[in-house]
Amino acid sequence: MEEEPQIVEEIPVPTLPPPPEPDLNGLRRVQDHVEYLLELVEPLKPFGMSVLEAWNQVICEDIDSMINVPPNSTSKVAGYAVRAADLWDNDQLVESLQLVTGTEHLGVGQAVPVDVGSVVPRGTTAVLPYSYATIVGERIEIIQEVAEGEYLRAAGEHLAVGDRLLSEGEVLTDRSVGMLAAAGIDKVLVRPRPRVVVVSSGADLVEPGESVGYGESTDANSFLISAAARAAGATVFRVAVHSNDKQELKQAITDQLIRADLVISTTGGRREEYEAVAEAMSELGLVDAVEVAMSPGRTQTFGLIGEERVPMVMLPGNPVSAYVSFQVFVWPLLRRLMGADVRRKPVRAIARTTMRSIWGQRHLLRAEVIDDGRLRTATRISDPFAMAELGRANALIVLDEDTELVRPGEAVQCWLLDKS
Repeated sequence: MEEEPQIVEEIPVPTLPPPPEPDLNGLRRVQDHVEYLLELVEPLKPFGMSVLEAWNQVICEDIDSMINVPPNSTSKVAGYAVRAADLWDNDQLVESLQLVTGTEHLGVGQAVPVDVGSVVPRGTTAVLPYSYATIVGERIEIIQEVAEGEYLRAAGEHLAVGDRLLSEGEVLTDRSVGMLAAAGIDKVLVRPRPRVVVVSSGADLVEPGESVGYGESTDANSFLISAAARAAGATVFRVAVHSNDKQELKQAITDQLIRADLVISTTGGRREEYEAVAEAMSELGLVDAVEVAMSPGRTQTFGLIGEERVPMVMLPGNPVSAYVSFQVFVWPLLRRLMGADVRRKPVRAIARTTMRSIWGQRHLLRAEVIDDGRLRTATRISDPFAMAELGRANALIVLDEDTELVRPGEAVQCWLLDKS
């Protein structure tokens, strides 16, 4: 009797989702690439954190006041705590009130001295400034009346129990930290700061401060990108691998995955350095390598690495290309991890110089934007030393795919680099 053939079920090989269609030149549109990457990354899971540690992070809950602020009624002026109704008798201003001290409850016809900001006795409905009365023995003679609630800061006047303080999705600022503390709230539910590991590789790179030999260069890229990631709100770890060996790179990247929500690779710009990282990424996970319709930063590589599919971005080796690529592609990824708005907030400026681009490509120019209070102007920066060019820039001018020429006096859209 012949045995029935066994059916072997094939295990599907994991792959990335289908990429966006390229344009007529075979390049991926910038916005298509941004949206594709955002689809591959999920926001970090939220957890409770002290309000001070949660500064500048996205809140994942609606927050209401737990207490009244102020918790007790207080005086706005130095004077006498009184019951406003006691100042009148049959529509006539009374002559005097009894002066008492050391009581927590205000009786009928009594006046209690209070300082500015001090808690008033229970039953107080107004505060009579010292200038509105004179002391005569154990009484005060009334010179001028006050209305109900006048010069009195009532309990809950600023915030009452249940008042909405912050809504889900808002960012916790320094002012809101103080507000939450005043409202009796010590912890909030937020998404943590993304942990970013910047892996610098290249056999010819040396650390800043070390002597530079023939054929070597100081590693500036990884410091540039580490600072940019920190400015974007991430917790950053920098790791240097002075090698182009694929196996060493694989091991270095693998060792960092346990503490990484995002890995960023920077190199010294040589082709062999870039290829070594690309090969290591391909063997560690799923990789999307593509040319995008953007200048600078045409070549882009993204991967989901390791068993946990940690996102990894390999930036171009040229420092300007690396920095621009960070702002265009990595910045939105970090915002996505934080659960924050991934959209840029461009500002409008008037070009002071002629600017050219290639139709069909998005061109990002380093620029100095000056705001004199009346007019915001933008000047393109062109410097033969790339790091000097970046150091002087405070904005990126964004020329979209339909723009080929901008003349002086025309408007341009800019991303301010020191603001989100």
